[in-house]
Amino acid sequence: MFGGGYWQVGRFRGAPIRLHFSILLGLVVFSRFSWLPGFFVAFPCLVLLHELGHAILVKRFGHDLTQVELTGLGGACHWSGNASPFEEAAIAWGGVLAQLLLYAGTRLWLRLAPPETWFGAQVAFTFTDTNLWLVAINLMPIPPLDGARAWQIFSAWNDRGPANLPHGTWRDHDRNAQRAWFDKLRPETRAKRSSEPETDGPLSADAQQAIDRLLKNVTGKAKNSTRRE
Repeated sequence: MFGGGYWQVGRFRGAPIRLHFSILLGLVVFSRFSWLPGFFVAFPCLVLLHELGHAILVKRFGHDLTQVELTGLGGACHWSGNASPFEEAAIAWGGVLAQLLLYAGTRLWLRLAPPETWFGAQVAFTFTDTNLWLVAINLMPIPPLDGARAWQIFSAWNDRGPANLPHGTWRDHDRNAQRAWFDKLRPETRAKRSSEPETDGPLSADAQQAIDRLLKNVTGKAKNSTRRE
């Protein structure tokens, strides 16, 4: 997000967590230039939790987490992978889901043991009221906010594919291409196609090897192949 000025404060699943100096300015602005030490501690933790919510789902879907950033403008979870539209939408939900879990936990804390200090009250306010405001803002369907991708999870639900979809199968974001790959892997579609008359000629050696590699990725074992010269 920024060219320099980062300080690495830790790692998550091998990816660096980096803090940008601009977060100090952001804290001053978001606190409305007030002295709120509880907020100064709680707000970066809230942003970090949001980004780690994304990161957990990135790793859950088998993609590569590269780094997590906290800046004066918020945070960013950087990752790479050939994700399906459903996976991208689910990852977009990861941040706000983590925030909502924190909200529920803080509400339980307030019921069982209300804070007795001004510092604790500021932390509680940040993890509840400020938290919900951030959730509402992040879910707005406007890029680059999470809502621009998160709300697509409903249209992508039927195309989410099997859990063991091999990496690299989703070539692009073209819906027809996704549906074609999904249909090939669904059992009922395979059964339907197996009852249809065969019209294709013998496979070339390269085509057979490509099919073997796909089967190996999906089932964990390759089909025995016969080389055709």
